[in-house]
Amino acid sequence: MEANSTSKAIMLAGRRILFAQAALGVLFVIGAFLFAGQLSGESAVTGVVIAVLPSLFGMGLASIKSRSKPSESLRDLMNLSRNTKVIYTIIMFVLTFRLLALRNIIVLVAFSVAMLGHFFTPFFTDRNEGKA
Repeated sequence: MEANSTSKAIMLAGRRILFAQAALGVLFVIGAFLFAGQLSGESAVTGVVIAVLPSLFGMGLASIKSRSKPSESLRDLMNLSRNTKVIYTIIMFVLTFRLLALRNIIVLVAFSVAMLGHFFTPFFTDRNEGKA
């Protein structure tokens, strides 16, 4: 039962973070398409994808590991999620800058704006949840 609740808590937190990141990212992408053109819009989409996908991978992996090893500590799961996220983020940035002809500054700004979603996550809490 403990592993199931830990897995659900990880996925709930992950969904909130991804929702906040995606919301900010979509706003930035729309602005980039409207005010700076198609190339900037495509660059912004790439930056948002680089911000969201590694977070999704890391949290999903931590959730799977918490189900398979219920005795795993929360700190180890957080480290697994963080390390996975950092590795995939670096790989995606390297591939983007080496293989795609985009505006690199827009990719970085879109990534940064989407990552601000971590700070807006507390605004997306359920009213039925207990306060910490």
